[in-house]
Amino acid sequence: MGSRLQRDRLSLQDYEPAPAGMVLVPAGEFWMGSDAPDAEPDEQPLRQVYVDAFYIDRFEVTNRRYKELVPDHRYPPGEDDLPVTHVLKREAEEFCRRVGRRLPTGAEWEKAARGTNGSAFPWGNEFSAGRANLTRRAELGLSRTNLCLSPMAGAKGKLPGGSFPKGESPYGCHDMTGNVWEWVSDVWRDKNTFGFERGGEARGILRGGAYSYSPKQARTSYQGFEALDATCHDVGFRCAKDAVPKRKSRLSLRHF
Repeated sequence: MGSRLQRDRLSLQDYEPAPAGMVLVPAGEFWMGSDAPDAEPDEQPLRQVYVDAFYIDRFEVTNRRYKELVPDHRYPPGEDDLPVTHVLKREAEEFCRRVGRRLPTGAEWEKAARGTNGSAFPWGNEFSAGRANLTRRAELGLSRTNLCLSPMAGAKGKLPGGSFPKGESPYGCHDMTGNVWEWVSDVWRDKNTFGFERGGEARGILRGGAYSYSPKQARTSYQGFEALDATCHDVGFRCAKDAVPKRKSRLSLRHF
């Protein structure tokens, strides 16, 4: 990420507009993590983190979009425009690669979700039920079926992207709280208090919570974990891409 001088230059750089269906998140620092009393150890501490400029999908990848590249993808009729789920992390990575993109890093995802001021949710620090697809399990009823093993089990609470426009993030992303969990590129390895790995299998990291989870698990700083060879009926993703600098920018008018 370079020196402070390089970061300042990148923060002033002009970038090409985001591709269709994506938004631009500018370079710069933001508040990542949490110091809340109920924050998990992996969320702590609240700290400033710098990320380069990037583009990220405005909505979660849908069944329709996924099937365009993966013709054998199966899902129940009528769910074309719902988020794709039952996707392994490596499958999400492959889809992004094939469309010239990648999974966002955890830091990129979190900045896109919360902006720069460290808010707990994309819209602020107080949860609002009218802004996110969360805690729908009580409405839908519990099922004894292991939905994670059944790709054709049905949506069970997923909604089309953008169903909660008031929950839009500061950069224009939808459903970064609730709807479905989203893979990020990071891998979690358990470490002791001295920073050494404890051993055990690496796990993928999920962000954003899902429709049947609580507001705590859908906070912008919260991390979920899933085995790299596993997935579930509420695990999806969105893609990201490095931002492209404009050839001419106001940097030419400034000297450092």
